[in-house]
Amino acid sequence: MLRSGARHPDADEGASTSGERDCRTRQLHATLAEYLQLEHKFQPKLCLPANGENGEVTTGARDGAAHVLRCLKVWFDLPADVLISAINLFDRFLTKMKVRPCHIPCITVSCMNIAMDEHAAVTKTSRKVTVEELVSVSQSACTAGDVARMSRVIADKLSLAERCSVTAIHWLRLLRTLVARAAAELQLRALVLPESELINLLEIAVCDAGCVNSRTSELALVLVYHQLEKELVELSRAAAEGAGEGQAVPEDAYYLYEFAAQLQAHCHMTDASLVSARNLVRGVISRYEARQAAPQRQRLVWRLSERTLKVLRPTDRLTSLLPTIEEQHFAVDVTPKRTRSGSESSESEETSDWPRSPVLPVYCDN
Repeated sequence: MLRSGARHPDADEGASTSGERDCRTRQLHATLAEYLQLEHKFQPKLCLPANGENGEVTTGARDGAAHVLRCLKVWFDLPADVLISAINLFDRFLTKMKVRPCHIPCITVSCMNIAMDEHAAVTKTSRKVTVEELVSVSQSACTAGDVARMSRVIADKLSLAERCSVTAIHWLRLLRTLVARAAAELQLRALVLPESELINLLEIAVCDAGCVNSRTSELALVLVYHQLEKELVELSRAAAEGAGEGQAVPEDAYYLYEFAAQLQAHCHMTDASLVSARNLVRGVISRYEARQAAPQRQRLVWRLSERTLKVLRPTDRLTSLLPTIEEQHFAVDVTPKRTRSGSESSESEETSDWPRSPVLPVYCDN
């Protein structure tokens, strides 16, 4: 799948290594064909209004649910597969069913519950987070029984008993592996394409409702080449500044764009849809980076219930009204009149009486 005239890997490697590489390549292409057959089955098609006038779920409510799922993922230190799967389940369920906004919190927690069960089954590990813990941390105002019942409804409507979902993170890992192998055959060791950064970009994209209806294959391909362009720009800047001597961008790096065109044709992606997905992803990432760069001017505000507030500060016995000060005895002038003589000075008396007496002394000259 490389350019014409490129050096064949069998020129300097043994037959066994070449056979293993060819076997691995065939496995990757078989996985790509399988993903293409299943892509339409796990592709959501949401049509949500921006403003809900008739009690409909809006795009804002959908994005809010996605950010709640991401917060749960960070809180319980869950893998990214669980988050991407939960968001995919949420979007597919809203595609098939018309729900009320009051049911969104329960559906959100239920999708996370199903995604955790799927991940535990795939990885053959025990689940570490219980349903009660999910309900408690999410503050969804539902019970563990509600989540269990809603999970069964979602699994039934989406036919989850057949197999696990093929989500955008599966596409991202597959296309990253293909592009990385192509870069290795071109001996482009400077291009890394770190999986952690790609997954972080994917989380940012799937949490935005604008990228929901994009094909998962297009979304993954756009993210891979977005990271590739970023690394090429950094290499060019380093070579221009002289800090990376010997690390200039080789010409073979641009043949990876030909490889992207081959992937696009193999996955039946049109130019219009791919450009649209690229513009959506760049817009979402630019808005996210702009929010990160902006200084946080909002102060942290704790919202407490009345019961919790009384426990923290027992002010229920305090009143906001102060007692009335009795001032009748101040009406009578009990200060004796003092006469001033030429030999006596009242400066010491005035000074001594000022800080103690509640009534200002008045001196009269006779």
